[in-house]
Amino acid sequence: FQELIRAGTRPETEIEMVTPVITLKKNEIVRRGIELGAPLHLTWSCYQNEDLACGVCDSCLLRLRAFAEAGAPDPIRYQQTAAARR
Repeated sequence: FQELIRAGTRPETEIEMVTPVITLKKNEIVRRGIELGAPLHLTWSCYQNEDLACGVCDSCLLRLRAFAEAGAPDPIRYQQTAAARR
């Protein structure tokens, strides 16, 4: 990515892409976010463009699993709960 940035910008423009969580599993990212006091209630994973996350798309399911594996409640609201999906 860094080479692509260099190729697409002027030589005097310095942009560095930093990806500190790229090697972490999703549940590790959730745990780290909680440790840091990150505003996880402001994060969004759902593919749908709605007021509430759908709770059934792949991204929602991955997010819900990550929070469950981290032992933490997901702070956002969903249209469907796990019980309703069964």
